[in-house]
Amino acid sequence: MNAGHAASKPIAKPTTTPRTTTVFPQSNLKGKMATLSLKGGGISFYPRYYYPLSTPAYTTTRPYTTRPYTTTRPYTTRPYTTTRPYTTTRPHTTTTRYTTYPFWTTAPSTSGLSVCVRYLTDFQQTNNPSIFTLSPSSRTALKLSASISGSYKLSWDRFSYYIQLFKPNVRFWSNIEPDIWTRLCLTVDTVKNVAQVFSGPNMSIRKVLPVQYVWSGEPVLDFTGFDGQVTDVQMWDYPLYYREIFNYMTRGIYGPYQGSVLTWSDIDYSLRGNTLLENSYEWQEKEPISRRARGRQPKVEKKTRKVFKESGKNQRKRLSKL
Repeated sequence: MNAGHAASKPIAKPTTTPRTTTVFPQSNLKGKMATLSLKGGGISFYPRYYYPLSTPAYTTTRPYTTRPYTTTRPYTTRPYTTTRPYTTTRPHTTTTRYTTYPFWTTAPSTSGLSVCVRYLTDFQQTNNPSIFTLSPSSRTALKLSASISGSYKLSWDRFSYYIQLFKPNVRFWSNIEPDIWTRLCLTVDTVKNVAQVFSGPNMSIRKVLPVQYVWSGEPVLDFTGFDGQVTDVQMWDYPLYYREIFNYMTRGIYGPYQGSVLTWSDIDYSLRGNTLLENSYEWQEKEPISRRARGRQPKVEKKTRKVFKESGKNQRKRLSKL
């Protein structure tokens, strides 16, 4: 009876939990670079203990679908009333775009911003790749794109309606040595409403933006849209002085500089799609060659030694016969 009762029980199937690609990132990325692919994926950088929004804070369509009033009027005598039966406040709010960031409880009020990055691309897949986007979930996302001609395009709205072009062709520093990386810095002064782009020893002219720009989005830098690598990402919440930009250009990769918002030595990130985080070129150059990579020594040298020994014996035999 007990055996039959036990046999009648359904056998529990083993449950398998789906594998996720969640990565617990390290905070210090010195010696690391992100390898990007134009065919999908990207990487987002943000301060530690900050969790970016999974969906954009603003969408092209309204977040509401119906209004709280009805299409038929509730009255019968008057064709309309002076007070409408619906409220003037929208059911959606326009408060802070993110609430999980412990020390950015409100939109940042700054005098500007600066972003410095080292990147590599060959412009084979596209002639105008997007280098980075600041606050991608914001309505005024700041986007910087590069061109194969060496110019840069800055836009600060979702539809790239407001744009400004920069050409860093004015040599400003003469003692900056060449590097494998393209060293790029963008400064935006929201008080004067001007922006400027620096690339290695060259700079562009300062240009007045066509409309006022004030950074009020989340502290997230997103990199996608080109084949290549990116490393040493730094961001400040103010326009850098020239000497600070000079330090970034000349102190070498992973120098003593630190951004006030994002710094490569204390940063979090999230990978998407075809994106790889690996050792930088400078770190790969310092890696020792393993014994397995060295391979076995050729045996030809041992054979030649035997030949030399045998020839030496033959010569001694001939001399003894004489």
